[in-house]
Amino acid sequence: MSRSARTASAYHRLTGYRRGRLTPHALDWAHQPRPRKPYPQLARIPFPTDLSMPEMDYADLVCQAGQSVPAPQTDLDLNTLAALFHLTHAVTARSMHGDQPFYYRSIASAGALYPFEMYLAVHDVQGVAAGVYHYDLFDFALTRLREGAVPLTPSSARRVAATIYISGIFFRSAWKYRGRAYRYVLLDAGHLLENLRLALTALGLGFCVHTDFDDARVAALLGLDEGREGGLVCVHLFSSEGGKGRLAPVADPSPLPNDIRDASRVSAREVTYTEIQEIHRAGYGPAPTATGRERQPVSPGWHPRTWIDLPPSSPAGHTDYARLLWQRRSRRNFVSQSISMDHLAAFLDPMATSVAGTCMPTGEIVAIGLLAGAGTPVAPGAYLFDPHGRRLGQLAGGAMLESMARACLDQMWLKNAAFHLLFVSDPKALDQAWGARGYRYAMLEAGRLGQQAYLAATALGWGACGIGAIYDREAADLLGLTRDGALLYLVGIGPLKGR
Repeated sequence: MSRSARTASAYHRLTGYRRGRLTPHALDWAHQPRPRKPYPQLARIPFPTDLSMPEMDYADLVCQAGQSVPAPQTDLDLNTLAALFHLTHAVTARSMHGDQPFYYRSIASAGALYPFEMYLAVHDVQGVAAGVYHYDLFDFALTRLREGAVPLTPSSARRVAATIYISGIFFRSAWKYRGRAYRYVLLDAGHLLENLRLALTALGLGFCVHTDFDDARVAALLGLDEGREGGLVCVHLFSSEGGKGRLAPVADPSPLPNDIRDASRVSAREVTYTEIQEIHRAGYGPAPTATGRERQPVSPGWHPRTWIDLPPSSPAGHTDYARLLWQRRSRRNFVSQSISMDHLAAFLDPMATSVAGTCMPTGEIVAIGLLAGAGTPVAPGAYLFDPHGRRLGQLAGGAMLESMARACLDQMWLKNAAFHLLFVSDPKALDQAWGARGYRYAMLEAGRLGQQAYLAATALGWGACGIGAIYDREAADLLGLTRDGALLYLVGIGPLKGR
């Protein structure tokens, strides 16, 4: 068998977990990755802290975010940017773990390693000079990396005021998860993307998400060390109607100094995993033209026996989005407690709306499944969720939560969840349609929907905890997937003790 990881199917197979075949791995705590990039002394713009957050109901916001992007209702300035970054990625609490501070954040992350970074290219923002900036979460500030006009990457037919870039630093996750870490880097970037999408909608900003772009050009613009950090998502923020015409072309700038590029190194002792390098480089864009499947769902081989229509959901009162975001945590102290069909429908509604507002250029490439436990209003078993018809299709009957908990590296607390939300795809089909970049699309989308699952559970007072550590083939067989089908991500959901 080839050890190359240059396709989605090869990488997913090579980094799969198999029972009894996991190589022991001790964490190198002396060289744990730094949570912030160590930039040299550069000019900074502090964000204002006396922010006025928009008051918006969570259910209304999700509904608006699933619709077509309107013309911007808000001009971009420093105050608006501050609110945008605060609603996207913020520290929500602080505690001490031994003698080290730990910062809770508004975004879910595998192992709380937070491998992503955010950058801002300013083209036409009131009160902020044109250039490229890095977002410093901990100081709530922008660090200037470039001064002056910069090229619009990727191109746009509309006038763009600014572009936000999401990157992933591979070793932040690989320190713990080794070659499998690329999965978690993408899932976590997807978590961040969904927060960004909701924040932009809440602030009335017009935008367009791009997951297909020239990787090398973006890396050069941001000053990334391409062996350590890669661009994953670009989001254009449009100018209001007052801004007329497209931006004037700007030549690609000179490379940034080495000390800026060296900031992609986050540990004195880093390990390079070939499989991560291969799959990321193999997916360099622009992506090849899809082979006629760009709007066709990727099927994991599920064929429901019968369908159950969900009732119209009726959210219980106003749920302030900003407060909800601050309350989000990974919680798994599940308790056996029945949930109603109305509550199940209220949970699944944001999933359906978020699928309709997909950020991917590929149509639906992730199927959503559900493993129901005894406390759910449907019979225990496996179901396919149809987001367009708002219905559940039964795939198999019987108690499956405990078996899935075992397939998730014997994390037996998962059997106490009310249900497991499943994100499933077919890596081989991704290769055939979009090449290696299709893997990015699928994992980003699974992470994006997973973040929405955290928020929807929190709104109902439930717990949610995401799992990417899976005995891959064991889980696929349990779910009756095709030979090439794969469970990308699982989120345990349910009522909590003491709630």
